Amino acid sequence: MKKVNYICIALLLVLSLTACTNTESTTVDTPSTDGIPAKEIVLSLNHVGATDHPYQTGALKFAELVEEYTGGSVKVDVFPASQIASGAKAIEFVQVGTLDIALESTMAFSNFVAEMGVLDMPYLFANKEEAFKVIDGKVGQRLSEIAELKGFKVLGWWDNGFRSITSTKGSIEKPADLVGLKIRTPESQVFLKTFETLGAIPTPMAVSEVFSALQLGTIDASENSDSNNIRNKYIEICPYYSVTKHIYTFEPLIMSLDRFNSLTSDQQEAILKAAKEAEEVQRQASLAMDETNMDTIRAAGVTLNIVEDISEFKAACQPVYDSIPEFKEYLDMIETAKAN
Repeated sequence: MKKVNYICIALLLVLSLTACTNTESTTVDTPSTDGIPAKEIVLSLNHVGATDHPYQTGALKFAELVEEYTGGSVKVDVFPASQIASGAKAIEFVQVGTLDIALESTMAFSNFVAEMGVLDMPYLFANKEEAFKVIDGKVGQRLSEIAELKGFKVLGWWDNGFRSITSTKGSIEKPADLVGLKIRTPESQVFLKTFETLGAIPTPMAVSEVFSALQLGTIDASENSDSNNIRNKYIEICPYYSVTKHIYTFEPLIMSLDRFNSLTSDQQEAILKAAKEAEEVQRQASLAMDETNMDTIRAAGVTLNIVEDISEFKAACQPVYDSIPEFKEYLDMIETAKAN
C-alpha cells in the first residue's frame, strides 16, 4: 500500500514540474510602463505624393521613429500615391476606421472640419516661414482642438506649399487672365469662392482625374503646389506655367481619434513625438525642393511666368474675405500671430 502511495506522490510531482515548465515557455504580452499589455499594432498611413515626394520622405521617417519610440509595439505601413484613397474620401476612411492615418490637404479636411478652411484663404501668408510660425502656435492648437471634437487627432502640420497655375490657354499675368478659364480646384468652399471671384469657372475634381481632363480639354487649367504640378506631370501637357502663389496650403497628418485613444499612453506619446520630428524632416525636404522646382519647370520647356507683384490679385480676392464672416475670429488670431 505504501508503495502505491509513493508512486502516486511521484506522479503528482512530475505533473507539477511539467506544468511549471509549460507556463514559463508560453509567450506572454510584455507589460508597458503603464501596466497595459503591449501588442504589436500596425497602422496604415496614406498620402497622395509619389515615392520621391517630400510627403514620402516625412512618412517614412515617421514610420521609422514610431517603431523606434514604441520599442516595436507599433509599426506604420506607408501607402504613397493615393493607393488607398485621396482627398475627402481618404479622410472619410479615417473617420469610419478603414484607414488609420491620412496625410491630406486642409482643403479636403475643411469638408469635415469647416474651420480648417480659414487656412486656405487667398494671399493669407507672405511666405512659408510665416505660415509655419502661425500654425505652430495658438492657431494650430485651436484648430486641432476643434478637429478632436469631430473625431480627428491632428498629429502635425506638414508643408504642401504655395500654389501655381498650369494652363493650356495662356499665362496668368493679371486677374483678368482668369476670366472664363475652366480650372480644376479641390472640393473646397474657399477655393470655389476664390476662383469664382476672379472670374474663372472652378471645376472640382479628384487629383487622379486631372491629367486626363487636361489632355482631353475638359478643363483649361489646374492649380496645385509646384512640387505636385511637377510630380503629377502637368508640365508635360500644359505649355504655360504661372507662379501666382494665390493660396498656401498645409498638409495635416490626421489620425482617427478613436484609434489614437485605443493606444496606451506611452504609445500615444511616442506617436506625437515621432510626428513632430518627422514634420520637421518633411518641411526641410519640401523647402529644399523649392530651390530646384523652378529649374525643373524651365527645363520642361514651358512658358514660365512668375508674378512678382501680387497686389492686384490680392485686392481682387478681398470679396472672398467679406463672403465668409464666420472665419473672422480665426483670421484675427492669425493676424495677431503674424504680428508677434
